[in-house]
This record gives sequence, structure tokens and C-alpha cells, in this order.
Amino acid sequence: MPSIASSSSPLFPRFAEYRIALADQVEMAYIDNGKGDHPPLVLLHGIFDNKATWFRLTARLPGHRIIAPDLIGHGHSSKPTFAARPAHERYSPDMQVSYLAAFIAALDLDDVILVGNSLGGGLALRLYLDFPALAAKVRGLVLIDAAGYPHKLPVHVRTLGGHLGKLLAHAPLHTLARTCGLLRLATWRTFRRCFHDRRKIPPELATVACAALETPNAAYAYHYSARNLVPPDIETFHQRFGDITCPTLVLWGQQDRVLPVRSAQRFAADLPCADLHIFPNCGHAPHLEYPDETADYIERWIKERDIT
Repeated sequence: MPSIASSSSPLFPRFAEYRIALADQVEMAYIDNGKGDHPPLVLLHGIFDNKATWFRLTARLPGHRIIAPDLIGHGHSSKPTFAARPAHERYSPDMQVSYLAAFIAALDLDDVILVGNSLGGGLALRLYLDFPALAAKVRGLVLIDAAGYPHKLPVHVRTLGGHLGKLLAHAPLHTLARTCGLLRLATWRTFRRCFHDRRKIPPELATVACAALETPNAAYAYHYSARNLVPPDIETFHQRFGDITCPTLVLWGQQDRVLPVRSAQRFAADLPCADLHIFPNCGHAPHLEYPDETADYIERWIKERDIT
């Protein structure tokens, strides 16, 4: 059973935050605003991110039950070492998907819409394709600048997945990097890469991201998340997209410097029931740069596709 962590947060005033045990030493933190009049929206964030990334979007989707978890190793969720697992499995997409499937089952969610940004979009696709019983409960997918095709990893991901990231996972070096301000600098550089208009970077979100990176074992979890980010089947994964029969909304920023906009066109071509919108003058996070428009497209899509 979930336990309540707090009744509200400044970023999510109408939400409660919970923790739920999924395995020994593994708890997932999430926010939930309770009941709504439409299928629940389950919001999945990207790598090095957390549920706070959705604060602008959730405020613009009244009438929906909205659930946003922190992936394992991120935000307020557990960050174990998984020392008993092979190194290539730790914080991999397949591991994240297994915990997300357990999370959705534990909350007994039916008729859900999975909304994923970046890695979260890739996880939404894998949840649908790898868990048939869960797929039967998915009414739609919203892919926001989502992972799913082979591409060159951004330099900050390669750095954290490499030797420097491994060194930073050691407590003394992590403390030194935090004290010297290197963690905050790295966080701001990541935000600047993700936004087209840097004036739209929410300072409160950067503060949350910095705080999350400073928590125990966060650098370790980020290192393995980056190291194992590319799934073994990435070259052929798209060949399975034809099996996704639920309505899918693909939203993308024209100036995305993390995942190229050509991926949006590929999703539109490969997914049988896809609708596509590309935001001009927008980077990797339309839900943050254009939250009103993103919410409008989601609401309109739900009505036009009759997802009730």
C-alpha cells in the first residue's frame, strides 16, 4: 500500500506525494491528484529528470486524474546500488519498465494514457510492447520528444555514462563537485541544451534538479542510467511499432538538440494511429516551453480520438 509523503508541494498544490514499495529496498515516489473525469494520465519523465518537470502541464489539465512518478534512481525514489544485478542491467530501460509495470499494477490503474518525454516516451513504448496485459489497459500514448530510434547520445549523457561519471559516483568526489558548484553548473548546462528559449527555463525546476543530484547515491544512479541508456535492441526496436494499435499523439520541438525532429516524422510514419504536431521555436521540452499549447493539443486529441 502507498504511504503518503506530503499533502502538497509548492509546484503541485493540488497533489499529494506518496511512496510505494515495489521490491526490497525499492520505493517509487509519485504525485497523484485523486479522481478525474477522464482516463488517468501517467506522466513519465526523462533521464536525469524527475516528476517536477510536469508542474506547468499538470496545472493546465483540469478534470484529469494525473499520476507522475519519479523513475527509480531519480527524484525522491529509491537509489539502491543493485549490487546483486549484472552491471549492464542497473538502471537500464528494461529495469525501469519492469518497475513501472509493477507500479501501474500496484495502483490498479485501468484505461490509462501514458505520457512520456524523452526517455519516458521510450519507456511508454516498451511498457505497451513488452507487457500485453498492461497494453490492454492503455487507451493512448502521448510521446513528447520521445526516445525510440538510434541516435548519437548528447555529450552530457556520454560524460555521465563514462569514466568521469563513474568517478563522480564516489562519495568524496561527489562532495567535492557539489562544494565547488560543478553539479549546479552541469545542471544549468543541461537545461540550456534542452530549451530553445533559455528565458523559459524555470528557476524553481533547476533548483529541484540540483537538489535531486545532491541526494545520496544519485550520482551512482545517474552514471548507470547513462551507461545503460541504449537498449540492446535499439536498431530493430522501431520494427515493433506496427503492433501499437492505440491512438498516439506525437509532440516535438522543431529545434530539439537532444533528439532530432526527424524522429517525429519517423514516429508518425511507423505508428499506425499517430497524430503529429511540431512546435516551432521549441526545444526538447514542449511541456515546459509551451505548456498551454501542449495541454490544448492533448485535450483536443483526447476528444477527437474519443478516448473516454
